[in-house]
Amino acid sequence: MASDDDSFSTYVDMLRAFHTRRFAAARESIEQENRAVPPTPPLETPTASPPPRETDLADERNQSLLNSLRSAALTHEETETCLRSLTNVMTSSEEEDDALFQEVISNLDGSKLQRMASLLTSNNDHHFLEIARNKNGSIRLHKLLGQSDDADTFFVASLLRHFLHVMTDRHAAYLATQGMRVFSHEKKMAMRDQILQHAIHLARDQYGCNALNAIISGVVFDYCRNDLHDVVAFNAPLLSSDAYGNHVVRHVLKQNNLRRTYDIAVRLRGHYIELSFTRYGSRVVEKLLEREETRPLVVAELLECGRDKLGRLATSVYGNFVVETSLKVTPEDLFRALVNKLKPFLPQLRRSTYGTNIAKILESIR
Repeated sequence: MASDDDSFSTYVDMLRAFHTRRFAAARESIEQENRAVPPTPPLETPTASPPPRETDLADERNQSLLNSLRSAALTHEETETCLRSLTNVMTSSEEEDDALFQEVISNLDGSKLQRMASLLTSNNDHHFLEIARNKNGSIRLHKLLGQSDDADTFFVASLLRHFLHVMTDRHAAYLATQGMRVFSHEKKMAMRDQILQHAIHLARDQYGCNALNAIISGVVFDYCRNDLHDVVAFNAPLLSSDAYGNHVVRHVLKQNNLRRTYDIAVRLRGHYIELSFTRYGSRVVEKLLEREETRPLVVAELLECGRDKLGRLATSVYGNFVVETSLKVTPEDLFRALVNKLKPFLPQLRRSTYGTNIAKILESIR
């Protein structure tokens, strides 16, 4: 039979073996976990560095342009670079470029503005015309006009050198007419002479006629307007049948100047029937029928024309409006004579596509 000492020793040995196995299992588990998780890299000490410096590009472009405009000695390449940059800024639709342009011109005195004008009109006015023909460019160029008489000398010289090309361009014509508001008297008169010399050509052009109409209706153009009225009145027969010229004639009539209206009416005598057959001329004749002072001249010519011609006029696509208007506005003494001359054509007017309104007027008269 085992003694108590032997039993105790056996118990201690068993306890040691248990703890040994438990410690080994725990160590194996920790080693497996360490193998599954990658080791954390050592922390690096950050190196202090300043943030990148921000560059104000607008300020740089501004200063570059100003330096170029202020410099009296630029190479050919530097001049072209400056002009190209200035042209891009003046024709740009970007708000930042408009702000840059405003900033640049606000820093220019009279001599620097004169230099800008000299640069822009160099090289046969290439850059000036490119800017003037651009919508944004013409508006920004206009802001330079009238600021310096010396600078205006360059601008006016360029406008006069290319007068017809400028005045028949949509945006450049706007620049020229706006400039005529602010130029000195001498320069205004130089522009006026060209306007009068080329008035007929301009009146028959899509954009030239708009420029003339602006001058005709603008009080500020008094130094030019009356003479222009005379030119338009004298050439009324030619202009009245033109697609654009008729607008200029009617614009003069719209000013309600009795003398000018009567001048046009007298110049058109003998042409009323011919004009009434045409799309544009009929509008001018109708305009004269609206005025009490010139109405009898038109009606008298209607009464003087042959019966067949009056019948054809009353049933024509444009002439029917002239005859109808005449019946509506003619005074009593001439009205009866006109009705009597038209009544033989009543059956023809009833059948006509364009004469039905005239037929209704004639039928309403007892």
